[in-house]
Amino acid sequence: MATATEAPYSFAELHARLGGIPLNRIRMQPPPSCATESDLERAGKPICELIDGVLVDKPMGTFESFLGVELSRPIANHVEANDLGVTLGEAGFIRLGPDQVRAPDVTFIPWGEFPNDEIPADEAFWTVAPGLIVEVLSPGNTTAEIDRKLAEFFAVGCKLAWTIDPRAKTARAYTSVKKFKELDEAGILDGGKVLPGFTLGLADLFASVKRKKKKPR
Repeated sequence: MATATEAPYSFAELHARLGGIPLNRIRMQPPPSCATESDLERAGKPICELIDGVLVDKPMGTFESFLGVELSRPIANHVEANDLGVTLGEAGFIRLGPDQVRAPDVTFIPWGEFPNDEIPADEAFWTVAPGLIVEVLSPGNTTAEIDRKLAEFFAVGCKLAWTIDPRAKTARAYTSVKKFKELDEAGILDGGKVLPGFTLGLADLFASVKRKKKKPR
């Protein structure tokens, strides 16, 4: 089989490389294997990623975006309160290699990844190793595409990854590509050594879809 840096032999091979995702997520302009970072900058909406020189739409919908914000808010608050680094949302692009730019739904990057403790304000894509990435799964995601994405991030030095399945109300907490812990709705997301002191109950996250009842005075 061809490597990720080689053009696929057939569309079937390309489709398999991308994790068997729905075909309507694969953009044909520019032609597959020919897309560049400049094309990604001009791609517009919906948000897409650059994978092996192919522009691929992210499948995140409004519901997933809402949960991503609900999850990123306490992470960002903890990061800021403890001066740990930077938190990005669903359009936070990370360069993983040539023709390879990914955008997790939530990303935490430690200050140590930035020279002089300053974020690169003039760069469209950052070449850094996140401490944590989070993916809120959509119906259009496939297991194979998520497995590949996690493998790519751990390969560049990511330490922790969470995948959230809002429909099953479960999550997985990965500390490596093959090592993860299954969490049910009663589970707790723990930042461990990556985000010391951070915890968030999945029940609290999933409860955010309903309006909180006011306490009687």
